Amino acid sequence: MFDLLQIKKRWGRGSLESINHCGRVSDSYYDGDGCLDFYKWKQIYDLGFTTHITDILDLTEELRELDRRLFDLKGSRTVANLYFTKGSTSRRVSFPPHNHDYHVIVKPLYGSCLWQVGEETKEYGPGDLIMVPYGTVHCVHESKEPRLSLTVNLTG
Repeated sequence: MFDLLQIKKRWGRGSLESINHCGRVSDSYYDGDGCLDFYKWKQIYDLGFTTHITDILDLTEELRELDRRLFDLKGSRTVANLYFTKGSTSRRVSFPPHNHDYHVIVKPLYGSCLWQVGEETKEYGPGDLIMVPYGTVHCVHESKEPRLSLTVNLTG
């Protein structure tokens, strides 16, 4: 991830955000031209805040293939995001509990964390797949170790 984030022109304002202590997004690491300042972002990451990277289905050949397959199934564009953190016991690791008007599929790629999906709270890791039906309240409550998760938003 660190190598990808150093591609300066790929990460325009709004494509990379950190979830701050209030559960809101922060993007204070962009320069005057709207380009990501990797070292300013890395400082926030090192403090334990979670990073939300939007619209990532172009990053690798595997993600481009997933994008093609989802388009063939849905007949429309799909947005997928990455969430990653070095882990923290003192920082907010997710947006506050929230819901969406679309289904979400979450694939933990590495690291484990404690999720709330509806009324259930459970630890999930790389061997799991999390289905979040539309309208279901969800969030990550705890992420003590480094984690990376892919979310696929099944919008219309």
